Amino acid sequence: MQKTQPLLLTAYPFVLSWFRYIGYTLAKSMTQDSGNVRKQKLRVLRLTKNMLLILVSFLIGAVAHATCIPPKDLALELKSHRDGTTYARLGQWYAHRHQFSCAADEFREAVKAEPTSSEYFYFLGLSLYSSGQPGAAVLPLQQSLRIAPTSDRAHLALGTAFDAVGRRADAEMQWRLTLATKPDSEEALENLSRDLLADAKYSEVIELLQPIVKAGHCSEQLGIDLSVAYTKTGLLQQASELLGTMLQVHRSSDSVAEALAGVLMLQSRFQDAVSVLSPVIKRHPSDVAVEILYLHTLVLAHDPVAKTLAIQILRLKPHQWEVLYLMGLMSQRADDFVGAKRYFETSISANPLYGDAHYRLGAVLATLKDDAGAKSQLEAAIALGVQTPEVHFELARVLRSMNDAKAAQQQLQLYQAMLKAQEGRAQAEAKAEQGDQFIASGDVKQAVEAFRSACEFDPSEPIFAYKLAMASDKGGDITAERIALQRAVDLSPGMALAQNQLGYLDFSANQTDRAVEHFQLAVRADPFYSKAWLNLAAALCLQSKWEEARGAIAHVLALEPNNNPARELLRNIDQLEPQH
Repeated sequence: MQKTQPLLLTAYPFVLSWFRYIGYTLAKSMTQDSGNVRKQKLRVLRLTKNMLLILVSFLIGAVAHATCIPPKDLALELKSHRDGTTYARLGQWYAHRHQFSCAADEFREAVKAEPTSSEYFYFLGLSLYSSGQPGAAVLPLQQSLRIAPTSDRAHLALGTAFDAVGRRADAEMQWRLTLATKPDSEEALENLSRDLLADAKYSEVIELLQPIVKAGHCSEQLGIDLSVAYTKTGLLQQASELLGTMLQVHRSSDSVAEALAGVLMLQSRFQDAVSVLSPVIKRHPSDVAVEILYLHTLVLAHDPVAKTLAIQILRLKPHQWEVLYLMGLMSQRADDFVGAKRYFETSISANPLYGDAHYRLGAVLATLKDDAGAKSQLEAAIALGVQTPEVHFELARVLRSMNDAKAAQQQLQLYQAMLKAQEGRAQAEAKAEQGDQFIASGDVKQAVEAFRSACEFDPSEPIFAYKLAMASDKGGDITAERIALQRAVDLSPGMALAQNQLGYLDFSANQTDRAVEHFQLAVRADPFYSKAWLNLAAALCLQSKWEEARGAIAHVLALEPNNNPARELLRNIDQLEPQH
């Protein structure tokens, strides 16, 4: 029987996987880059999506009239043997030819014939996902797991389908279930770390990946993920050291080189970043996107080669807004304000949403005594999200020149407040980095002092308070630990690690009711935090809340089926509950 194949998004999934990989790598690494590098990568991501749309349009036209025509031998076999095995063989035949919608039709028949086959449900889900129907893939993959709950490949496929339809929490559960039985699953680790990064759970990423890196079993992508988590928690030195070590092993890795360059630029080590990216540009001499990324680095490093490269790119791409912006920046530095004005205006015409170009144009117009124009551009920059001290200072100068003293004073106050916060943050990060180094060397006393200084310099950052608490814990100062943990949860009530530790302190002090409250807040913030679930179960036992304790243990065993402490606690409940 012939069946018309629907329009497929994924007639060539290996090509789409490649485009997804490009976008996935850039999206994860760009979170640690400097502003300019991040803008460049966003452009590449947009290009990737455009290329994907072009490919999809081509494929739709190519397969619109395709039909599901089985081979003669299987067609004859189906006439006499309409069983699951035959339908599955035909489904696999279609899948090997990338006719996934046809494959899904056959696997539907296979599961009707054999509804207890985990494998057939798995392949049905996989075919639906590959045909561009991730939502439809969820139910058959769930059914596959009901029949065979320990199937790693089904957990991975279901997690991927959940991610594709935006159900990230459900996807995270699948990654953790995979790791419970296969802790070295690179795919599960990469997917889990990606989702944790997307949820800004940087401490959990460090907790997940740091042991793997220390054991020497770290892929390129996992190393980049860990470096992002380090960077987001102010550990720039650890991030650059990790990526530098990785680059020595993976010398031809573009993604590691780009990630390292981004961290180096955050450390204002611009010339080092140029050195790291130089081999990349040599490997891709005609890649405009790579050239623009390299150009950003050269400009930040004040390298004279930058202007030559920018001119070369503009010969091929005369309306490339980023290069026009960088040419304006170099002209501004050279006091060529008329030239800078022209470049910035042309860049804004090509891309009016880039706030930095408006800011730079505003500063140039102020120098050229065009106060009204400068005010308009600076306000546009702020509206587009440019929130640096400098833009407010420049706007204050323009407003003062326009005799608007009140508005100028307001901008000046904003400038001073932001500058103070910025300086405090930089000093706090430096102190926190020292604290981590002291912890690594075993000098707990110095670590406590360093983290305390970090909290004083930046009292709004919960990570520093949590680090102070953990250092105080190592030093045996429970009072200081509790104060620091309370500060952390006051700043970030959803910090599961801090809530769990507060619960542990209360549990140890026989304050069971308070302990339960903190453990409940921890698992509410992170439903996949098995340690907090186990702690909650133990605390509930002390309250004789046996059924609630069983429920908490069920969460632990769902996440970690081989968790021996949880199983032991469950056995104790079985013994104690009837007696009670």
